Amino acid sequence: MKQLKLFVAACALVGSPVLAQPSESPAEIDASNMTDAELFAALDDREKPWYSNSCSIGVPVFSELDRRMPDPARFKHGLVYSEALCASERDEYELGARKVAELEKIAPDTDYTFLALYFEGKTGNAQAVLDRFRSLSDAQLAELGRDRFWASVRMLREKGRIEQFEDQALQWFSDGKLAVFPSELEGGIVSNALDAAVRQEKLEQVDGLLRLIRDPSSYIHLLANRKYEPIWPRIEERAGPNLKPISEEYSFWAEARLENNESDRDRFSDAAHGLYFEGRYEDAIALAQKWRERNGTLKNIEEGDGWALNIQAYAYDAIGQRAKADAVFDDLAGLDPDANPWVVSFVINRASRLIGHDRWEDGLAANALAGQVAGNYGSQFAKMIIARNNVCALQNLGRADEIDGDLEFLRNNWEVSQSLAAQALQCAGQNEEAARVLQSALADDRYRETAIGALQPKKFELFYTPSNLPQNEELLSQFPELRADLYRYGRIIPDEFTPIAFLSRKNASQIR
Repeated sequence: MKQLKLFVAACALVGSPVLAQPSESPAEIDASNMTDAELFAALDDREKPWYSNSCSIGVPVFSELDRRMPDPARFKHGLVYSEALCASERDEYELGARKVAELEKIAPDTDYTFLALYFEGKTGNAQAVLDRFRSLSDAQLAELGRDRFWASVRMLREKGRIEQFEDQALQWFSDGKLAVFPSELEGGIVSNALDAAVRQEKLEQVDGLLRLIRDPSSYIHLLANRKYEPIWPRIEERAGPNLKPISEEYSFWAEARLENNESDRDRFSDAAHGLYFEGRYEDAIALAQKWRERNGTLKNIEEGDGWALNIQAYAYDAIGQRAKADAVFDDLAGLDPDANPWVVSFVINRASRLIGHDRWEDGLAANALAGQVAGNYGSQFAKMIIARNNVCALQNLGRADEIDGDLEFLRNNWEVSQSLAAQALQCAGQNEEAARVLQSALADDRYRETAIGALQPKKFELFYTPSNLPQNEELLSQFPELRADLYRYGRIIPDEFTPIAFLSRKNASQIR
């Protein structure tokens, strides 16, 4: 059961909800046999909060209070709010959207925009999401949450409405709204605005947008995709030879932001990434180590710290100290996933790294742990990685008779990640089918960008540690039709932009 993890003060029943930890839903209480005092006590119970147990506590309690003491300003409001949250618990998103519409009539002075966006995104109501985006005030833009915002954008892409979002992003940029958004949204919004500027041939906007795109990873995408061909000279000048200028700029920017707020763990993560992208591996290791030495243990770790440690492990790989990288990942894998659900990313990266290094038995064991964690906290994409890992490890261990289930899962979900599906098929020796998957992705504008990226040489992978698994790019020489499709929509990035991070690796020559 999926819960919408929302918190709202029980006494107020108003305001923008924020994320709360899910609680195990108790059995539905019999509100009809409770006294008024017991009903109010149930609403005030912090051990079993009604807003995290909407179906079993919120709905019956508010329903009974509404029946006994009709008060539209209080109990009816709480009942409908609980019904909306309960609808989310039960994955009844159409019902949830109707309940939010009802709430907006009952309490027109209360802002339910973000709850509405959640349900409109879940139901695939693209026009409603676009209308909401256009109507957001500066105060609402400042409160946009990263996960929900990008979930809405992904839905718009899936519904074929991404161009309308790109146009909105360009409008936000033109109206000077970018400074209003949370800083972690800026880069993605600017990238979408750039797409609109190129498509609308508003090339006078390009330089201003490129100045706000600092992440070197973004330039891999911009340099590869042919839709940016009209502005490739400007992109190439901004990125610079070997991506060195843009990597240095990003690193300087990220370190400066960390100095301004050293307690911000996301900025800490960004600074570690910046050093890694610049090929300053020892400095990235030292930055993460400073945190380890200050805290002593991983007891107070946050997700941003985890990403910095992930970078530390990859940096150890880059300088040839694999045993130290193993130790960092083993520490991360020892975290309690129930207390730190985000650890799913790191147990998966740990398993993928081991399998990519041909350490098949250790990788399978690590992948089994990753599968357990992903079963509770992993996305479909996470499960695709785990299935790919299983296929490649089992095939290399001579256990090909055990891969059919994972291959079927990958085939059935290829839209989630064409690259992972194709790579698993390559491991299984089914290269022709792998090429067909990537051709299908290139032919579909929903998946084209990721397919173009997946077909780039491995040296343009800025984040993950090098892997010996088959690479999608290897299919280009075997299947001329695939190569022709790639060049219809993109290109292989010129060698002059081989990242400085790649050139700085001690084992660069081993990367295929």
